[in-house]
Amino acid sequence: MPVQKRNRGLLIFLVLGALAAAPMPARAADETARAFFQGKQIRFYTMGSPGGGYDAYMRALIPHLERKLGAKLIPTNEPGAGGLVAMNRMLSAAPDGLTILLVGGETLVTAQLYESPGVNYDVRKLTWLARVSNEAKVALLGPKSPYHSVADLKRSDKPVIWAASGKIDGNADFGALLVHALDVRSKIIAGYRGTADMNLAIQRGEVDGRVVSEEAAALYGPSGGMRVLVTLSRKRAEQFPDSPAIFEAASIGAAQARLIDWRAGIADLGRVLLVTPGTPQDRTDLRRRWPR
Repeated sequence: MPVQKRNRGLLIFLVLGALAAAPMPARAADETARAFFQGKQIRFYTMGSPGGGYDAYMRALIPHLERKLGAKLIPTNEPGAGGLVAMNRMLSAAPDGLTILLVGGETLVTAQLYESPGVNYDVRKLTWLARVSNEAKVALLGPKSPYHSVADLKRSDKPVIWAASGKIDGNADFGALLVHALDVRSKIIAGYRGTADMNLAIQRGEVDGRVVSEEAAALYGPSGGMRVLVTLSRKRAEQFPDSPAIFEAASIGAAQARLIDWRAGIADLGRVLLVTPGTPQDRTDLRRRWPR
């Protein structure tokens, strides 16, 4: 569904509002929903590849949800197309509550805003369960990359190479804004299936790096010899206090600064949980009351 430019800011706030406005069900409805889930299997999709950040979150959530619902959750990785493959799996499932999706909220919004092929949803009409995490985006470079500062990027006489899974995922989209704001010669290579493939390309030196969440960078960056070059927001990342914010590292024009701030606001949606639209309200509300 095409989104007019004047609605872009409203779109983000409506999504955040939907995440915050989950109703609290009555105890009887809770018990009815819990009885439905007892002994059943729930397919849990994520956009990440095995070993990546989304995969780690999915597997950490599963024990809590299984205890809460009395169901068996089946982890299913569906990387590719910037999360649209996993998204379409969830959308095409029966609306019975037996399908959950962990996906990047920013990916859903940007795919719709940029009218990406394959988008067959409206984020304002999705069934949101919760925001699992949100953190700053950072530029992560590999051990073979020759760049150690923003000044190095700007001085380079050859393109800096970035990895991405799709043209509108957080890697490509935010990466494009990064190099635009810094006026850096760059090339973005899309088509990697997921985190594992991109990390391998970075380790091999096929690409210099990619844009990732702060949490993901902390998860596999240091162990792979990768380093955070800069945080793509007004403040430094909590987990990387020695890496400068982009506004500290370079002089950025007013127009470029507005773009960075706008994109950072979308990134603040973080990782989100959804169920198939049309799922009965009691089954949705039970899971909105987070595991306890």
